[in-house]
Amino acid sequence: MLFSKIIIITLIVISAVVYAENTEKISDQILNLINNSENTVITNSKQITFVGPRAGEGYFSADAKKMIYQSERAPGNPFYQMYLLDFESGKSDLISTGFGKTTCGWIHPNNKTVMWSSTHLDQSTKKKTNAEYIERKNPVKGKYAWSFDEQFEIFSSDLNGKNIKQLTRSLGYDAEGSYSADGQKIIFASNRSAYDHTLTADETKKLAQDASYFMDIYIMDADGKNIKQLTSTKGYDGGPFFNADSTKITWRRFSEDGTRAEIYTMNADGTDQKPVTKLNAMSWAPFFHPSGDYIVFATSVLGFSNFELFIVDSHGLKKPVRVTFSDGFDGLASFSPDGKKITWSHKNSRGESQIYLADWSDEQARKILDLPAAKNNNLLSNLSSEININDTKSIVNYLASVDFKGRATGSLEEKIYTQKISDLFKKWGLKPAVGQNFIQPFEFISGVNIGKDNEVELNGRFQSKLKIGSDFQIVSHSKSGKFNSMPLVFSGFGIQAPANDHFSGYDSFKNLDVRNKWVVVLDGSPAPDNRNLKIHSELVPFSGLQHKISVAKKLGAFGIIILEEKISPLKFEGRLSESSIPVIKLSTFVFDKILNSDLKSDYKNFNLLKKSFDHYDFKSGFKIDSQYLSATVDLKTEKSTGLNVIGMINPLNLKTKALLIGAHGDHLGYGLSGASLATGAQNGFIHYGADDNASGVSGVLELAHHYSDLQHSKKITKPLVFAVWSGEEIGVLGSNHFVKTWKSDGFNKLDFNKTFFAGLNMDMIGRLQNQIFVQGLASAKEWTGMTEQLAITSNINIATTQDPYLPTDSMAIYLGKVPSISFFTGSHAFYHTPNDKPETLNYEGLIKSINLVKNFSDYLILPNTKLTYQAVEGDKGSKLQGRSFRIYLGTIPDYSQDGINGVKISGASKNSPAEISGLRAGDIIIEFDRTKIENIYDYVYTLQTVKPDIKTNIKVMRESKLIDLEIKPVLKE
Repeated sequence: MLFSKIIIITLIVISAVVYAENTEKISDQILNLINNSENTVITNSKQITFVGPRAGEGYFSADAKKMIYQSERAPGNPFYQMYLLDFESGKSDLISTGFGKTTCGWIHPNNKTVMWSSTHLDQSTKKKTNAEYIERKNPVKGKYAWSFDEQFEIFSSDLNGKNIKQLTRSLGYDAEGSYSADGQKIIFASNRSAYDHTLTADETKKLAQDASYFMDIYIMDADGKNIKQLTSTKGYDGGPFFNADSTKITWRRFSEDGTRAEIYTMNADGTDQKPVTKLNAMSWAPFFHPSGDYIVFATSVLGFSNFELFIVDSHGLKKPVRVTFSDGFDGLASFSPDGKKITWSHKNSRGESQIYLADWSDEQARKILDLPAAKNNNLLSNLSSEININDTKSIVNYLASVDFKGRATGSLEEKIYTQKISDLFKKWGLKPAVGQNFIQPFEFISGVNIGKDNEVELNGRFQSKLKIGSDFQIVSHSKSGKFNSMPLVFSGFGIQAPANDHFSGYDSFKNLDVRNKWVVVLDGSPAPDNRNLKIHSELVPFSGLQHKISVAKKLGAFGIIILEEKISPLKFEGRLSESSIPVIKLSTFVFDKILNSDLKSDYKNFNLLKKSFDHYDFKSGFKIDSQYLSATVDLKTEKSTGLNVIGMINPLNLKTKALLIGAHGDHLGYGLSGASLATGAQNGFIHYGADDNASGVSGVLELAHHYSDLQHSKKITKPLVFAVWSGEEIGVLGSNHFVKTWKSDGFNKLDFNKTFFAGLNMDMIGRLQNQIFVQGLASAKEWTGMTEQLAITSNINIATTQDPYLPTDSMAIYLGKVPSISFFTGSHAFYHTPNDKPETLNYEGLIKSINLVKNFSDYLILPNTKLTYQAVEGDKGSKLQGRSFRIYLGTIPDYSQDGINGVKISGASKNSPAEISGLRAGDIIIEFDRTKIENIYDYVYTLQTVKPDIKTNIKVMRESKLIDLEIKPVLKE
């Protein structure tokens, strides 16, 4: 982001001589460096700003519906102010304050927040404004020069310019900022280093001559915290932008004397800084194409009177290619998120500049740069309105391709495919069902990062400051903060498993006092052999780290330490809320030193210790003599944005309820979460998700296209809403968000069940063998009869289940009190592994499955078809609450909760212990069976240890009030 120094300050004086001979005739040397032949990469250009003498730096919103730009048009202010252009209405609204100088705007990916730089807090604003007006009245005009005013700071606001927050607070020019793709980071330029120390005489002179000399690239959190400097060369480093997945940054680096600039790239952490141009000219204002394969930039290589736009491959291996061919200045270009539009600023000979918009040919750009063709561009270009095998193959191959890397929720790939689906909806004539476009964003916690203040120190018999990454590591479940020195106690595997009819129980903490101590535990459980396989199977559910943390907390431990032979990097393992105790991993190498220093210990190294405890007979733990540990834990949570795509046929209205047809588009990415079932060499590879759930998305798209066709739409008497959900794999987040926000975000502000009368869900319908399962029939009393009728007329074998509490998106719809069923062709060995690829699907069976869903929807949209919602009891044998739980309560966890201390529930099954006890939707469970519940893991642990058929306590927060209840758990059937 820059707007110009264009850079015609001292640069003009120094460099004009160098280029004077080349302004009319391009030298052979320059021709060897560039491709100057005319082309039509840019077509259909048009001017889009007209007001004021200057406008520039237009940058699209993530949905391409808006553009932020700067313009000199504010009454009573000669300087740039920031404006937001709405492409639908054509209206531009002021979003900066109207005072001082303003520059470098950017729209947050959530489309709710904007960022810009301004001097409006400067006490000298009026004086500078008046001086500028006087200067502009001078008949002898000076050369235009950009102001590096040291009062520039970076601010954020909402889209209306309200709720302004100051993000930087340092003397110096802070500007040229842009958000990362996930909105978590801001990259910007600053010369703050010139103001944070006493300058030498030469530096003072340099600052007076050219303040840009001290400019460098910085990165910070979106709230302005954790600022880190990425460049430190002499001269101006500025105008930084991320690529589409925020792994790379491009910027322009000036020579020390300010006469030349080249385009550079680096990694997002500042490493691998390298030039991609070597034109020995003034090359600047670079911007990545969304593909990341090439960069557009402006350069004076043809002379300072004629800056033109060029493109260059991102590695700088090809000749730069010219793409604009008009007199005057062309620069400050940016692409639309889909890469099909380009915008730039054009300045004429009078010094007036305005913004232009045009079509961009990625295909032609690749050809003239000698780059390979873009992948996946044409797979969905010729879909038929008829449901057929070729279409479903095209859709599945598009989604379950290498390019989409497993479609993890909140990923860059999700942005691409959801935009493609929204484009298809628009092309087919569907209308947005929520908001102004087809895409509905929602935020979720997606990761945890190590902060800068993480320390562990051992004191007592063995003293040492430990090194993170080799001696210790923080666990993502840990509480953050400073933790005083406390003693250590070893408790074997740290497992408590209750006795039952087949098992005598297991307790690592028997005869061991762990209160206010660090509990050191072995990872996992004792190794199984043929003699104890049954015991091993009993211990496995209690050997997970989350359960060990819950046990330690319940027993009053100060913190928990897991021993690990080779310290692994921090791994995000889910985080509905943080633990109330610190959790760290300690290397066995360090633990050996602790054991060696303990004169009372029977164990002199970790291997002997583990061997002694690696069995199923009880062995008591022990206190480690005179050994203490203190820690500082600094974890930073990351939030990402998931994207639902929702379109409708026939407008929603107050008289006729709508049918909702959906499927989830997300999958497991590289399978790095606990949901992956990959083993051995398959770990860490792309989980393609062809059946789960590209098959279901193909059903949604095929049906949306079919019903949108004119010859079919005439038969539709009810509104149809089509949805591709996000976040299903991490807790049906997208569909939950849609249901919960419908009353506030929907068109009619009515309850969800006042707008929709039925839901059809497709989750894994691509592997038809003997039968398709139609699940959740108990959600309405009419489903069973309807299924019987359609089973006879459909060319497919149907099996049914009644329970509507399914671990898929249909449950979110049902909890919104709308009858909902789900279609499923069965589990298989490729589920949640990299083997779930397009070539393994049964496409003839997929067509049969989609046609069955069509038969249901055809029946449901008949004028007289109605459904009667039923609140039913869940299946006590279901695995909704866990794969191996003995206990049934009937609570339905709300997996979309974020940062809540406790476990929020979406409701309780009919006639379940939870409903009988008085639990309600929205309750937050904070204590169960006298165990404090801080997160879902505490709750899972307690469910596995509580005794059945005996009343116990359960405490909930309900509308900020503490409610004490009694509940009687029962054994699962």
